[in-house]
Amino acid sequence: MSFKRKLNLFDAMMLVIGNVVGAGIFTTAGFLAEEFNNPWLFVGIWVIGGFLTLCGALTYAEMAGMFPASGGDYLYLKEAYGHYAGFLLNWVCFWIINPGSVAVLSIALAKYFEGLIGYSGILSEKITALVVVLFFFIINLRGVRLSGITQNLWTAGSLIILLFLITGGLVSGRGDWGHFAGNETGNFSITRLFGPAMIAVIFSYSGWFVSAYIGDEIKKPERNLPLSIVYGTIIVTVLYVAVNMVYLYAIPLEGIKGVVNIGEVVGRKLLNPGIVNVVSVAIILSIAASINATVLAGARLSYAIAKDGFFWLYLKRLHVHHGTPHTALVVQAILSCFYIVTGTFDNLLSAVVFVMLVSSIASAVAHLILRRKKPFLERPYRTWGYPFTPIIFIISYSYIAMQIFISNPLRYAMGTIIVLTGIPFYVYLRSRAREGTADVNAIATPSQGTDR
Repeated sequence: MSFKRKLNLFDAMMLVIGNVVGAGIFTTAGFLAEEFNNPWLFVGIWVIGGFLTLCGALTYAEMAGMFPASGGDYLYLKEAYGHYAGFLLNWVCFWIINPGSVAVLSIALAKYFEGLIGYSGILSEKITALVVVLFFFIINLRGVRLSGITQNLWTAGSLIILLFLITGGLVSGRGDWGHFAGNETGNFSITRLFGPAMIAVIFSYSGWFVSAYIGDEIKKPERNLPLSIVYGTIIVTVLYVAVNMVYLYAIPLEGIKGVVNIGEVVGRKLLNPGIVNVVSVAIILSIAASINATVLAGARLSYAIAKDGFFWLYLKRLHVHHGTPHTALVVQAILSCFYIVTGTFDNLLSAVVFVMLVSSIASAVAHLILRRKKPFLERPYRTWGYPFTPIIFIISYSYIAMQIFISNPLRYAMGTIIVLTGIPFYVYLRSRAREGTADVNAIATPSQGTDR
């Protein structure tokens, strides 16, 4: 049994937009305002971040067209470096990044929801977050078509409200374009621009490659897969720049510093009090779209590597009626609930953030390697501006990764350690495969087992 291709270009593009646009755009402005004294730097860093993200999107787009199947980074690393590289990436994604991201986003959604209804409490927050995980598990279990429809609705809803905030705010006349005046740079430097500030921006853009993880379920993937990544990234960049311009139009840069709930504050400044809650609704819809995209893509990554015979066999099983990787979804949901209940995920996530950034760099380098290693492989889409586009992405992200590591070497060294813990397991699986004695609970070669 195999996946059915039910998602078109619009579906895949909405998945990208929905996965990227989350709570970050509503929470990072206060931090960025503390980093810059110049309003144009405050807005310009989003342009720079969008440009770097687009370089990454154009780089990934070629590989997505070359390998139009589920797996994303796993496929690119495997083809360029070998199975071991893809396995180590999946090791961290399976145990920490994917279920942990779902846990954190579910808690964030629970916080905003309880704030909207005027009720809060740590116990109710955790219970609400658990219900959220269960809800999205059921949605994705029922099939990619249902998941795609709900993704489109949540993403469209959040985009409509955000566009309302942008247009309504700008035409309200309650702001001041004079807030954009100023040419002070203060203690500005390249290190500062590509240090903590850029880290926050890049992470707000993260998730732009999500459609690459569900290539098996996209119609005409050789065309729609790369286009979804590129178009989705461009739309998000325009949206991010516009929203931050609205922030600055409403409040002077000095007043933005340290403000966490910037969306709510700006909404109260520019819009009528009676409709301010639309901002909270937008945030909830954005987070919901991010959760759905993460659940969808995370389970497909585990499925892809299990199908290749380098993880537990049961993770490659597809539901007999819905055609979804139900076992991978179940395991992901259990781990997410565990992180919610125990509250131990935050430290682990901070440890692997560095690894996530490094994996993107490794995939971009893989693009250069594959151009030389497999020059005759069909490329429906070829990266615009090659080789400068991937090189710009690699150099920029490498510098940002270095800044992250320098900021807290011990914490981010732990991320590397987490990756390395997967090596003994990989060696074990390889040895069992060579011996031909692997059982269904360990590993299956591509010719073994069943997809059902």
